[in-house]
Amino acid sequence: MKFSAKLKASASKTATSPSCKTLATMLNQNFRMTEIITPNEFGTITEKKIIDFQEIIGFELPDDYSNFLKLYNGGKTKFDSLKIYKRKKEELWSFGYLFGIHNKEYWASIFWAMKSLENRIPNEFLPIADNNGGDYYVMNLSKEKFGQIFIWNHNNESVKNGTKYYKNLTFLFNSFSELLQNLTIDNKKIGITITETDDDFIIS
Repeated sequence: MKFSAKLKASASKTATSPSCKTLATMLNQNFRMTEIITPNEFGTITEKKIIDFQEIIGFELPDDYSNFLKLYNGGKTKFDSLKIYKRKKEELWSFGYLFGIHNKEYWASIFWAMKSLENRIPNEFLPIADNNGGDYYVMNLSKEKFGQIFIWNHNNESVKNGTKYYKNLTFLFNSFSELLQNLTIDNKKIGITITETDDDFIIS
């Protein structure tokens, strides 16, 4: 996603946020939030910071993701893997850190991830987490695919400008909430770190 130049701000305004208790209830329907073992590790985030961030990237964030940021601002989860269904067979893919909105440690910062992917990924995609192997879990913020989650594969990236290159992006989930539902622990330690793009994916 483009980072160095400030993009055009979103036209519509963000709705007034509910209380933290309400947000926690909403998110707990999809994820055991007590499993975030490093909540707000690099500072909390306010509604204003969310709005400012949306203006920087030129897109609005889905409610489930912005609510998650307001409560936890990224963090490390207890889970180290993500359940993916490929050709109707379950696979476990490595899952790293959920990025937060801050300029502190580079490996935890969404700004650093955006900068790292500048001109390497289409502008409508936002990196939200890594897989500990050079690939990124990214969110599509376009109107047509708003909130959908993809994997960006660095092995197959464009050798030139990647802002219009989609061949190394694979659809995974319809929403951030659905991603959270599929986080798990790889007890056998056989998780896949580097992925290959494939069209034959189904979601449970």
